[in-house]
Amino acid sequence: MGKNALISVFNKTNLDKLVKFLIEKKYKIYSTGGTSKYLKDINVPHIEISKYTKQREILDGRVKTLHPKIFGGLLGINNNKHKKELKKERIVEFDILVVNLYPFENTINNTKDKSKIIEMIDIGGHSLIRAAVKNYEKIATIIDPNDYESLIKNFPIKKQQKRKLAIKAINHITEYDLNISNWFVNKNTKKYPLRYGENPQQKAFALINKNKFSQLGGEKKLSYNNLLDIDAAIRIAYECKTKNNICTIIKHNIPCGASLKKKQSESYRKALAGDPLSAFGGIVSFNQKLKKDTAKLLIRKFFEVITAPDFEKGALKLLRSKKNLIVIKVKKTKYDIEERTFFGGKLIQDVNHKVSNVEEIYGVNKLNKEKLIFFVSILKIIKSNAIALFDNDSLVAQSGGQTSRVDALQNCLNKFKIKSNIKKYKNLFLFSDAFFPFTDSLSIIKRQKSKFNVYAPMGSKNDAKIFSYINKYKLNFIKLSDRHFKH
Repeated sequence: MGKNALISVFNKTNLDKLVKFLIEKKYKIYSTGGTSKYLKDINVPHIEISKYTKQREILDGRVKTLHPKIFGGLLGINNNKHKKELKKERIVEFDILVVNLYPFENTINNTKDKSKIIEMIDIGGHSLIRAAVKNYEKIATIIDPNDYESLIKNFPIKKQQKRKLAIKAINHITEYDLNISNWFVNKNTKKYPLRYGENPQQKAFALINKNKFSQLGGEKKLSYNNLLDIDAAIRIAYECKTKNNICTIIKHNIPCGASLKKKQSESYRKALAGDPLSAFGGIVSFNQKLKKDTAKLLIRKFFEVITAPDFEKGALKLLRSKKNLIVIKVKKTKYDIEERTFFGGKLIQDVNHKVSNVEEIYGVNKLNKEKLIFFVSILKIIKSNAIALFDNDSLVAQSGGQTSRVDALQNCLNKFKIKSNIKKYKNLFLFSDAFFPFTDSLSIIKRQKSKFNVYAPMGSKNDAKIFSYINKYKLNFIKLSDRHFKH
């Protein structure tokens, strides 16, 4: 049976060498409009895609390769069922895909013409790559003209080489998608000069997506630290989908108060009670429209910023009466990528949207799903090793950023003992982001006068010993599915 190559490229560098080699190796070549014209000009025999599919290109070439006869030929695997179906539908099986994408990044660097930029968002090529990568053991996917020479020298293409080419291809479209995403964000972005912090030598500005939030009150501009604190605050406030009211208070990017209650004013009172001293000058965020009775309580204290998805008129009027209080309306939104710089460039990762689940229960799980998600959303913001202590609905103490999980636990308990009357708490929920490879932390918990419900991930080679200790001393321990490990 003959071999088939599908070729659809924008960049035709060195393509003449590759196609002539493939013809020598008895490959039948299928190509799209622009590539087909190029092959005609250099006298390379081939089959034009539109003649093969019997579907002409439409919408000014926007739709060329999106057809079952193309994607069937890329996605069919070597089993009898697929072979019969492909034969019945007269679909050619492809062995090589040569494709490169429209030059989106180059276009945005050279023009501000929106229509030209939009036309450079590749659809067909992107889809072809993803289909071929899914079938990488069968199909070699070549996206870089610089790889043509290596392919020719190392022919026939081995399975390991196909895998490397697939990895390169999928990384390429991931980076391509990120460039598109950044362009869509940046075209709605304005440059926002930030208020100087304590160090006036550090000048800063933010690229603000103007559709995401707006400043409704306060004469001061936001600072670099304000924006980081707001980001942490709304991650907690908006992550838990609930009809109840969440209030969270952030200081220096650390949660110092958070509460989930039916009544908004009560959620604020409980959040403030978590650490009223640290809350001074902090950021307060709410998950529901801010009400007037809550605003009356807020203006009695000094805070830098108040955020909510919306504000009652009476609430906004009260908050605006304090000229140094920044009032921000933040749209509830989910963003998927976060990045930061380092000495060699940028680090880019998915935003942590993981929802921890209960995997095993030793004793009794006293939390419903809503409170579990809420408590974990707070733990995720505290730097590892992270410990957070809660009553039935609110944060009462936390410690993070310690190099030792034992130190983090001791710090959290000491803070709690200094600031709280332990006797008034019937149930305390201790969440650890670190697992327990030894019994030292559990021994500390066991010695406490209050009854603790411990929630933590596991995964140590000593798990069996830990669970034996838990059973021996009848500790209430709930194993969580994930560690979040914020850095």
